[in-house]
Amino acid sequence: MSVVLVEERGRVLHISLNRPEKRNTLTGEINRLLREAFQRFAADPDLWVAVLSGNGPDFCAGVDLTRPDVPDAAKTWPGGITREFECWKPIVAALHGNVLGGGLELALCADFRVGDETTRLGAPEVRWGLMQGAGATQRLPRIVPFAVALEMLLTGDPIDAARAERIGLLNHVVAPGQAVERAFELADRLCARAPLGVRRAKEAAYRGWDQPLPDGLRTEMLLSRLLAGTADLGEGQRAFLERRDPVWQAR
Repeated sequence: MSVVLVEERGRVLHISLNRPEKRNTLTGEINRLLREAFQRFAADPDLWVAVLSGNGPDFCAGVDLTRPDVPDAAKTWPGGITREFECWKPIVAALHGNVLGGGLELALCADFRVGDETTRLGAPEVRWGLMQGAGATQRLPRIVPFAVALEMLLTGDPIDAARAERIGLLNHVVAPGQAVERAFELADRLCARAPLGVRRAKEAAYRGWDQPLPDGLRTEMLLSRLLAGTADLGEGQRAFLERRDPVWQAR
């Protein structure tokens, strides 16, 4: 059986790490398969949301540093999507157990993170003479308060789900074993919204993240204008007037 499972559920693509006996630690093969799965998701017009999860007791405990055959790419590019991957469709990560090192960096690539009460998130590289090399030093301080990000990065100590939710690293915390179900509930909510509007809103938020406010507002205006004349905009207006649920086409 593959170490990465891919399943379509309507408009949602479910991508799951499937190496439970090794705590879903990342290898070159897993990186490649994850990359292929997310490229498929980005390119397929019928897929609107991705859910990323891990099978077994942990979401992902990091990079498998014990295997001599693991290429250097597995140590510097965990997850396969932490660099040079741009996708404006929403990605939801369903987390549980250990989310460490490269596993945390993979989770940080998602737009939404749902964790259960067993979730522990950390960046332990400095405990082993390494440093974070797949985005944690850049993405984590953009998501949580800077001092908290530094504490996680420089001590390598993990935090639990309750604290992660308080600082905004997790969007939701649920009972053990319920993270995937909640992630799909969120994915279904996203699929019920206008897909082109969702993608442009995500793009505007990310592009404007480190722009001065006037530049960010111009980015927002330019992207919003791209929705003019789309079939979905007309459908949304008709559905509102007719008091019914819209039927989106992503066109």
